[in-house]
Amino acid sequence: MYPTVEEAQAVLEALQAGLRQRLRSASVLPRVIVCPPFVALAPLRAVADERLVRLGAQNCHWEPSGPYTGEISPTMLSGLVDYVMVGHSERRAAGETDQHIARKVAAVASAGLVPILFVGEDDRGHDARGHTERRLRRGLSLIDVAEQPIVVVYEPTWAIGTERAAPADHVRRTVEHLEGVLRGLGLTEPEILYGGSVAEDNVDELLQLEMVDGLGATRASLDADSFLRIIDRVTRRMAGPG
Repeated sequence: MYPTVEEAQAVLEALQAGLRQRLRSASVLPRVIVCPPFVALAPLRAVADERLVRLGAQNCHWEPSGPYTGEISPTMLSGLVDYVMVGHSERRAAGETDQHIARKVAAVASAGLVPILFVGEDDRGHDARGHTERRLRRGLSLIDVAEQPIVVVYEPTWAIGTERAAPADHVRRTVEHLEGVLRGLGLTEPEILYGGSVAEDNVDELLQLEMVDGLGATRASLDADSFLRIIDRVTRRMAGPG
């Protein structure tokens, strides 16, 4: 629930200015997805440069319309965004069930948008990986992943809001496991990001994990300069050694 519309516009303008500058010297830039609050989507859509930034929503309802006061449907988001976040741990903590999340994923896909499905265990107990796998399978249970673009974010709940991301070896083993699950479901090129206390001081360690396809910068994205420095690290990884 950050920031205001005016603050969001300022961050996007600074972010895009920085990316334009970098595009002059870089052969390729990472795909940058910005998911602001609903009230900022229309203003940001008007100024977003799709060569630099793609927009996403933070949530949606599963119905296209109806008596759901205060909700936003995928149909309403069509034309404003390309992506919709589904199943974030804060939404789960607010009462969303695996069934709700599966219906949302299917609704987002039916609207021609790309679901960004968040999965992760609540604690580091003995069945942590199994817990995350079950959330993944249930979240995708109403779509054909072989036919529908999907982005998965592995975000262990216990790592959110802490000073450090989850240990690199834990992330590696879990993401490798989730990748195997997705391939078993028919997804030939799984796209799995890591989220959970990503910051400038741990980006390099996380980027060393070859199976991680990207990062969720969360709080670090609220400051354009900090966000750009993280993007620079990802760009260097994409360029390879040297």
